[in-house]
Amino acid sequence: MNGNEVRLVAALSSWGDEAALYNAFSSGAGGRIVLVGRATHLAQLEDQVRTYQANVVLIDHQLVKNTEGEKALADLIQRLRHNAEYPIVTIGVVYDPRWTQIFEEMGALGHITGPIGPQQIEELRNDLPVALQIAYQERLRPDYIQRFSDSALRIIDSGAWQRHQIAIWSTKGGVGKTFISREIAVALGVLADRRTLLIDADMNCGKHHLHLPISADRNVYSLATVYKANRNTLTPAMVQQHLQRYQGTNLYILPGVYDMTLGGAEVLNGPQGEDFANALMDTVDTMGWDFVVWDLGQSYFVPMHLVPLRRASLILVIVTAEKSTAITVELALEGLRKQIAIEPERFRLLINMWDESLGLSARELVERTKLPEFARIPYDGSLSVHKSLNYAKPFVLEKPNPVSDALINAVAGIYRPLTTIWAKRGGAVHKERKLPFPFLRR
Repeated sequence: MNGNEVRLVAALSSWGDEAALYNAFSSGAGGRIVLVGRATHLAQLEDQVRTYQANVVLIDHQLVKNTEGEKALADLIQRLRHNAEYPIVTIGVVYDPRWTQIFEEMGALGHITGPIGPQQIEELRNDLPVALQIAYQERLRPDYIQRFSDSALRIIDSGAWQRHQIAIWSTKGGVGKTFISREIAVALGVLADRRTLLIDADMNCGKHHLHLPISADRNVYSLATVYKANRNTLTPAMVQQHLQRYQGTNLYILPGVYDMTLGGAEVLNGPQGEDFANALMDTVDTMGWDFVVWDLGQSYFVPMHLVPLRRASLILVIVTAEKSTAITVELALEGLRKQIAIEPERFRLLINMWDESLGLSARELVERTKLPEFARIPYDGSLSVHKSLNYAKPFVLEKPNPVSDALINAVAGIYRPLTTIWAKRGGAVHKERKLPFPFLRR
């Protein structure tokens, strides 16, 4: 495709509009702007865009006849704008003034008022190159993330899900707990655009400030200190002041203790630490989060680990296909059962770095831990997972691969619309996968 050429496909309801466009922009007549295709419905429009490698579409809202049509249009505009190879700009043709705002909300980068005449043609000559420049500048920003607008997300979100506080836990280091918790939080807060809070509660030493990256100046320790100074009272405003927002998305992070000595502080341990952990869970419950993801450290004798294990609605116990890991988790769960009830509805097994050739079956892991399986994440032989941590680039925001496919399909058991979002990014979706537990509202 010539980078200096604006290739236009039009979907119009009026023959007069189409004739005006043809006279102005037919091959050889329009100069830099060339009309390369026409369509009479949305499905045909997308095919024309692909066939002729168009970079601009002109859409008349009068082609949309009902609510379902509006939803399909919003979805199409978003797919075109976030097309993997290059952005495709939508310009709306507005006959009803209400559609000026509707087109904007759907992701169109401009509009003209119908019917199309000399004034509208001149506007297109002036504005189409500018709209394309805006689209490419958006794509080149370092914080660009392929996302769908609220309108498009409303299409695929039936509301058949419920809010959760999710704890990620393991008794053994090196099993990928930090990676899993980061990817789940990013999948929910960035890809799905749900209000998500990631709490780095690993008292052994939090690492999320390195792997996202964010500032760790205000963290769990400083919040616990403020809580004690405020006579053991915690407010949403106090929590909010300690949060870091990830690149303008709906994901927020409460950083952890970046120094292990802070994890041993009195404000985070003993009765005081338990009071704080309970207050934190109570407070975030009132702040309207759709999902709260807790990254927990190994020892369940630490209040910041034990309280979420007691109270979270879902605990993912991370294991790998190593006998030492299985035995360690098995023994730890026996001790934990003396302190809290480990219900199958809350505790699930997530097998990370899975490879059948390692000689330990998933069945043996389930039988040893006495926990039902939630998901298996395959072993990454390319070291891409380690690179994503070192370079602070969430894996589920990169090009889909078997590891991220497995992660998304696992999280879809909590928030089903993720499968649709992931498929549009080119990811593999296991459509027949059943939800691992009854999380859907009846």
